[in-house]
Amino acid sequence: MTSKNLCFKLMIEDLKRRVWTIALTILTMVFGLVVPAAIRSSSYLDQLSWRKEEYERVRAAKNLVNLLGINGAVITLLLILAVVWAVSGFKYLHNSRQVDFYHSIPVRRHQLFLSSYLNGILVPAVVYLVSQIIAAALVLRTGVGAEMVGTLPWTMFLVNMVYYSMMYTVTVIAMMLTGNLIVALLGTGVFLSYGPAVVYLTEGYKQVWFRTFYETEAQMWLMRRNICYSSPFANYMFALGDFSEGALGVRRVIGAAAVTAFMAVFAYGLYRIRPSEAAGRAMAFKKTKSPIKILIALPVSVVFGIFFYGLRSTLTWGIFGTVCGALITCCLMEIIYHFDFRKLFANWIHLAGCCGVSILLFLAGMYDWYGYDSYLPKATDIKSAAVLIGYTEEWVTYGEPKENTDYRGRKSYGWNYARDTEYQFSHMELTDIYPVMELAEKGIAAAQSNDPGAFWEVTQNWQESQRYVIQFRLNNGRVVNRQYWIPIDEEVAALRASIHDSKEYKRGVYPLLNQLPQDTSSVYFQQYNQVTPLTLSTDDRNHLLALYQKELEELTMEDRENSLPIGTIQFRTKELDQAIAYNRELDYGYEELEGRCYYPVYPSFIRTIEALEAAGVKPVLLEEAFIDSIMVTYSWKIGREGYTEPWEGDNIVIYDGKYDIQTLAPALVFYDYYNMNEFYDRDYAANIDVTVKFVPGVFSSDKRTNNGRFYIDLNRLSKEEADRLMLYGKSYD
Repeated sequence: MTSKNLCFKLMIEDLKRRVWTIALTILTMVFGLVVPAAIRSSSYLDQLSWRKEEYERVRAAKNLVNLLGINGAVITLLLILAVVWAVSGFKYLHNSRQVDFYHSIPVRRHQLFLSSYLNGILVPAVVYLVSQIIAAALVLRTGVGAEMVGTLPWTMFLVNMVYYSMMYTVTVIAMMLTGNLIVALLGTGVFLSYGPAVVYLTEGYKQVWFRTFYETEAQMWLMRRNICYSSPFANYMFALGDFSEGALGVRRVIGAAAVTAFMAVFAYGLYRIRPSEAAGRAMAFKKTKSPIKILIALPVSVVFGIFFYGLRSTLTWGIFGTVCGALITCCLMEIIYHFDFRKLFANWIHLAGCCGVSILLFLAGMYDWYGYDSYLPKATDIKSAAVLIGYTEEWVTYGEPKENTDYRGRKSYGWNYARDTEYQFSHMELTDIYPVMELAEKGIAAAQSNDPGAFWEVTQNWQESQRYVIQFRLNNGRVVNRQYWIPIDEEVAALRASIHDSKEYKRGVYPLLNQLPQDTSSVYFQQYNQVTPLTLSTDDRNHLLALYQKELEELTMEDRENSLPIGTIQFRTKELDQAIAYNRELDYGYEELEGRCYYPVYPSFIRTIEALEAAGVKPVLLEEAFIDSIMVTYSWKIGREGYTEPWEGDNIVIYDGKYDIQTLAPALVFYDYYNMNEFYDRDYAANIDVTVKFVPGVFSSDKRTNNGRFYIDLNRLSKEEADRLMLYGKSYD
């Protein structure tokens, strides 16, 4: 009991010398939380007079209640107060006279520590709690229901105070490890930022040096998790993000409280062994100098090396930057340690070691000493593989309908997107891995070029190279992901065709091939913006689905290189039809859903086309008789000296003469069909935008005019005709 009373008395005495800190805390909370709550509440009451619609009132009320939740101003002020309270409570450790005085008091060390440490948490907690209660009362005074406010103020108070205590304890540890206030503040910054900085640097290092590096969604999630747990500040920010999404669990808060308690015990341990003569020094413990210096110097050196290498892409400049980073960091920290500019090279052994290790890290990345880019699993170790061929199937829709709530509080369906790479990796299982391995070998050869400029040219020249992402799944459960940029030649094209033509590849790319008949409720066919629903029995619908799936599986690379789709078909699932029907009743957002999940119909899909004709839909090829006029909009031209110039004057030409339409009709390629086939041997006019006006009633359900956006394929025109129509951008002024 005597010990408890003594600790309480020490806390009272500690508060007496920190009256200014208490006053600052009160002013901070009043003007950071209470006053804004009063202003917003008053403004909300004024707005009720002119906000007539219910959704506007609800939105205004939510904005008001959010003041009690994740409030950026309050969070920032709490972070500042954490530093202020830690510094004011233990600043005496940095003054030798004050240290002698405090340590001469006949009081045990743990009581001195607890009196200052607990005040730094309890006082801000009381002030913040009172301010939160007042702010909540001001919000409820406006008539906002208690059910809308709920437990938000108290949950937010708990979360903020747990992480405030963590930030506060980190600063206390920095105060214990140092003997100078400036160094302590620098140390606090290092503790809060070092972990995320190293994680980001590791990620950047791999992206810069590992030319075949590729990250899946799971790996990116792992990186975010590493960042979350790499520093108290990062963990706080992630916790706030989870809280805003309603995903912050009790375990996260309890874990943060447990870590804070552990750090408090550690801080007390440092306080117990901290020598009194450490006051005024940069570092309280000599043994911490070298590890801290090395841990800071190495990442900084790597950053400097990458930065200078990025400027000139040469070995010389990379090593120069690496050495500069180590030299500047080590010398600067020696100055801080000794408070003396003459101590720049006080520890040249550490400097030489940091330079050597940093240079090795630079060279290891540049010359792939890790063997990352050259790694290729043995064929006998591979269970299956997946290959993503460039950006060739971006038209495919991945995901599913999902019920959403908009800013007005209305329920509707939207599209919940899924990443194409994740879908393909999870659904593609290539068992014939030899073409994949040969493709990877060519990718390794391209990546191992020591000429960065040459490799950069390969990655950027999309007309002569292509991107491949390969995933190897090994028998031992390990997954290996690599990304290659491979120059296109006949051998690569043959390997690509071999992979593309396999059914396993297509089942991994096209979700429709995994769609079951019982999940399909309707079929729609589209040609030149005209959508036609098919009236089919259940058996006929299932039969058409089976025919199309079979022919899509049999689609070859040769077919895609030599032809384009003549239409698109949509097999709607029951979920999609229900979502469209729900949105249609609202007259809101159904058009976007109706355009999802269309697949191409190629001329080679003979059985599908026959089934469509049997259902009363006859796909037709575009003929000149269907075209009323062709509008060409020119965006640029080639000037007298061969440079492109903006088009001057009227840049729109309408071709409605019979000869011009007859000339252009065979070269017209519908925009949507063209973008569904990246493998087609294309040569389109890049300087023009083409809109075709169809004859009324041809591609529309009534007599209205229907327009379509087209490309002009220069392969289907003679050079003379293309020149006459200025399709190469030439000027005949």
